[in-house]
Amino acid sequence: MKQVILFVFIVVSLFTSSQITCGFRLNNSNLIIGEKIPLLKDSAWIQIDELKFYIEYSPFFSDEHIAGGNVIHLINMNDSMTYLLPFTEDGSYYNTAFEFAIGIDSLSTMQTQFTGALDPGLGMYWAWNTGYIHFKLEGKSNLSTQHNKEFQLHIGGYHGKNNTQRWLQSKLQIENGQPILIFDLTKFVSETLNLQKSPLIMIPGIEAVKIANGFHQLVQP
Repeated sequence: MKQVILFVFIVVSLFTSSQITCGFRLNNSNLIIGEKIPLLKDSAWIQIDELKFYIEYSPFFSDEHIAGGNVIHLINMNDSMTYLLPFTEDGSYYNTAFEFAIGIDSLSTMQTQFTGALDPGLGMYWAWNTGYIHFKLEGKSNLSTQHNKEFQLHIGGYHGKNNTQRWLQSKLQIENGQPILIFDLTKFVSETLNLQKSPLIMIPGIEAVKIANGFHQLVQP
């Protein structure tokens, strides 16, 4: 009997960069803050006025586990400078799968020095017992049951079952030799958000956890 040998070829991309650039999309278009965007069902629309969230990742971007602290970076769609994810090492990176978390780990939450991205003045800190807002999304939609059609989703929590940090892995796109991390809100808005039932989420709890469980829809695995 002949033996059949299966060769698996893994194609990896080689690129040199000291940062990843983030991009944002909704319904196959670049997401623009303050612009009313039609959704794909029932003549619905959404207007995103604020999108801010924490991202935590290894500063080395390596296939090998490296001991040391992670970078905690605040992405703010109203500040394009925050779209750039810095690294502590320059060089060649041999994978295009980027592992990161949306949100802040509990240890960093409790031991924070309230500086840099964790400065409470950035509008992402609740209080000592509730910690940080991990993901903030605000705007308007005709799906919202609020009289002014507004919605405010402040997703956070670091205690036990209320923890809303989620680790993800996403493929990077390469444009002009540079790595791009795309956050696509299409499925997240249509499948995870329920603006008719929960247009306001302002504290940790079960509703915040439901939103966090849909963070994986923001990126391509």
